[in-house]
Amino acid sequence: MIRFVALIIILFGLLQANVSVAGQLTSEVDSSQPIEITSQQLEILQLEQKSVFTGNVVAKQGGMTLAAEQIIVFFLEEGNQIDRLEAIGNVHFTQLDREATADRAVYRQQEEVLFLVGSAQVKQGLNQINGDEITLYIKENKSLVKSSEQNRVKAVIVPEQKKDTQ
Repeated sequence: MIRFVALIIILFGLLQANVSVAGQLTSEVDSSQPIEITSQQLEILQLEQKSVFTGNVVAKQGGMTLAAEQIIVFFLEEGNQIDRLEAIGNVHFTQLDREATADRAVYRQQEEVLFLVGSAQVKQGLNQINGDEITLYIKENKSLVKSSEQNRVKAVIVPEQKKDTQ
């Protein structure tokens, strides 16, 4: 679960940098706080090395919330290390004024890559990016936004208002 928290912190640090175009990677979440995951059902599949949270799943840590119809945590064979997380169905993530939504999200921990798939959107304040898929390459600090021939990538960047100095 510590890796889960790190994912969320890194994700929104990157999203802040990408949406604001020139932002710095910052973390406003205390990762020492406990993670609370609630769902209608939890199935632990030890032989398959995964845990499946189903039914209005909400994972919270401090001011951070990840919600989906289902969240599956896949573990590596050795120890309690997370391989990947999959959030499925009405994925919604919030932290302060930042939020992301998609039909599905997959975080590959080893590669440090996050995929938002299906009506993917990232918003911070009034700024937003929309596409069919948004891929965040965390190690390289870059993003790729794709859409189909029927849809187009859309970015809305609202300039900051200058403060009146009278």
